[in-house]
Amino acid sequence: MTSQRLPSFLCLLLALFAVAQANDDDGSKLPPGMGNMFGGGPDQVCPTYSCPKPYVPINKWPLSITSTGCQSNGGMGMMLGGKSSYKHIEQCCHLKNACYQLCGSNKQTCDAEMEKCMEKNCKELPDSADEWDSMSGEEIKKEQDECGKMKSIVALLGNMGGCNEYDEHQRRTCECVDKDKVGDKMERVFRNFYKKFNPEGAEKVKGLVEKVQGKRSIFNKILYGLVKKYPAAIKKKELEMPDPMKMDL
Repeated sequence: MTSQRLPSFLCLLLALFAVAQANDDDGSKLPPGMGNMFGGGPDQVCPTYSCPKPYVPINKWPLSITSTGCQSNGGMGMMLGGKSSYKHIEQCCHLKNACYQLCGSNKQTCDAEMEKCMEKNCKELPDSADEWDSMSGEEIKKEQDECGKMKSIVALLGNMGGCNEYDEHQRRTCECVDKDKVGDKMERVFRNFYKKFNPEGAEKVKGLVEKVQGKRSIFNKILYGLVKKYPAAIKKKELEMPDPMKMDL
């Protein structure tokens, strides 16, 4: 006689929806101990990539930023279902994934940026004036509420993932450069970025280099800003979805 129980990942998904439903004020918070079950949690600190002295980590060129959007989340995002369920926050997930792939980024900062982006997008629904005019107040509130619930689940899944996804990206995108050559390396990254994504803006490179003054924290902030401004820097791809009924985590 065969078992008719649900695959455990479906049970987990139901539990996540229940948590999001119950935590209207901050659905991104995991219940005590739940994050530890999956190797992560909202307060986990993931160390940034480091190099032996006198070298420092800097982004490799060419940039290699890929994203499957909200379906990444350390491999757990496949439980989110079709894209229509999180279409309003998809770009926020792409930016978080890009942030993870910029050498020297801070995981907690990347996650916080994604949550701010999702919060903003959900509050600003509907997306267009035409939609706003065609929807009743009740319909607008329902759409915003559904977006808020999906936002909470995306954040929960991200918190469960631990440091593995972030660490893997940092190892792949960082290279160790002699500290005396850091300024030259930063300038090359900026120059190559503009050459590829906005050749007409190449004259801005000199000003950016002067602003950075060899400081990695400023360099990383500016590079993330450029990726946000030029979304073609993110190669978006579909996540290959396994048969959910054959999975049992």
